[in-house]
Amino acid sequence: MLPITIARFWASLRGLGRHQRRDHWDEPSATSHDASRVVEHFSAAALPGCLVIDKIAAANAALTERLWRLAFTAPTQPETLPAADLGVRDQVAAALGDAHVNGKFLPRRPTLMPQLMRAMEDPKAATERLSRIVAHDPVLAADVLQLANSSRFRTTSQPIETIQRAIVVMGVDALRGLLAVAMMQPVFRASRSNFPRFPRMLWDRTERATRAAEGFALRNHPEDRFEAQLSVLLSALGPLAVYGAILDVHSQSPELRPNPALCVELTSTLGSQVALRIAHQWETSPRLVAAIERSSREPLAHALCVGELVATLALLESQHLINAAEALEIAHDAGLGEELLESASARAA
Repeated sequence: MLPITIARFWASLRGLGRHQRRDHWDEPSATSHDASRVVEHFSAAALPGCLVIDKIAAANAALTERLWRLAFTAPTQPETLPAADLGVRDQVAAALGDAHVNGKFLPRRPTLMPQLMRAMEDPKAATERLSRIVAHDPVLAADVLQLANSSRFRTTSQPIETIQRAIVVMGVDALRGLLAVAMMQPVFRASRSNFPRFPRMLWDRTERATRAAEGFALRNHPEDRFEAQLSVLLSALGPLAVYGAILDVHSQSPELRPNPALCVELTSTLGSQVALRIAHQWETSPRLVAAIERSSREPLAHALCVGELVATLALLESQHLINAAEALEIAHDAGLGEELLESASARAA
């Protein structure tokens, strides 16, 4: 049994979702609680090399399936699928089987995505170069300026009206993080007639995980701060594309209503594979590809796995699917050991 003092640590983690109503997912979470603070404490007690990615990824996979069961309102236990749903499963797998994922299953892609991603991955990228690229996509530019004018960065009554000014106020690293979110956030706000709770819940988990992964990277590999966030966002595109493919297949057979259990199975089993295809398709760096593959030799993979596990635990606990003691035990079993958690608790108090 973990020491009772660990409860103080988990109280700080639960704060990530305490402004979120259990039954309200109409908009992405706007919580200001920084999950990176929690993961920074994690890394103070153990370096990434001490963590076993396979254990963390396996724990998160099981927890994520529970989360998707909530999102799709599926039974808590797997069930035998009817013949019609087996056919749907085959069609979805076929639709996502190509090396290139069909663009209709993906979020809006900025016109200059490859060039923008290369620029953001370049530590020497000039402010002027980044702002020029962003300016070529009016929708993306508007998203960036809106985020730059949020309470997190705006400190005066004067609005930030140019991309160059945003970079001056926030710094290049912060702007890179905002650009990554702005590229993908709009799709999570999209409304669907079937299971609209899923994309909103996926965004909530992703938002928490990007902050957690960033905090982990800041402690261990500060130069990877932006790439850690981007790895989480790319990972989230996999289940999102699967969700889109499911609805697309069903739109061709309107007499069949999507089976929640099948939706959970497909997003859980195909999500990672599809995310990897998207990473290749969007011309991401070899390091980001290795992170999506959960390679134990890639530091970004550690940030991604820890970030997703922390975010999933926090979200499940906020939804009362697990309690604080269970969440701590899961974290402990995944390799976030007792000494590490005790240290985090003391520093977060």
